[in-house]
Amino acid sequence: MSHAPKPVRPVLRPAPDYADAAYWRGTIKMSLSKFFVLCVLHQKPMHGYEVVQAVERTTKGCCSPTEGTVYPMLNEFEAGGYLSSHAEVVQGRARKVYSLTQKGREAFQTAVVAWLEATDCILATKAAAEAVARAPERAPERATCCE
Repeated sequence: MSHAPKPVRPVLRPAPDYADAAYWRGTIKMSLSKFFVLCVLHQKPMHGYEVVQAVERTTKGCCSPTEGTVYPMLNEFEAGGYLSSHAEVVQGRARKVYSLTQKGREAFQTAVVAWLEATDCILATKAAAEAVARAPERAPERATCCE
């Protein structure tokens, strides 16, 4: 008697709760982590743990990546030519110190412009939503952004 294998059912994740501020904060933190890693390295060369601390300090805790997320980012940036690194003894320990390359500086400047465009769009959307809430019959034209 042969038994056919049972079909494997995919594991379904629960849908995110889009009304939960924690969902949006998490999404924002993930998206901004790379930006702020480039930002702090734009200020000065740093080793990985120092990058983690600088991002947390720079964002007042809003974006606080872990070492487990920062090191893969640093490796990715280095592989792409956005960072260079060298070994250095810091407080008696050998550490890999990362510096932005010219390509990394250009990427950071591009990211600043992109995030400012998104910020402008968010602020315009907020103003439009507030206007609709005050006078729904006079809803403004939809703002276009992120183009």
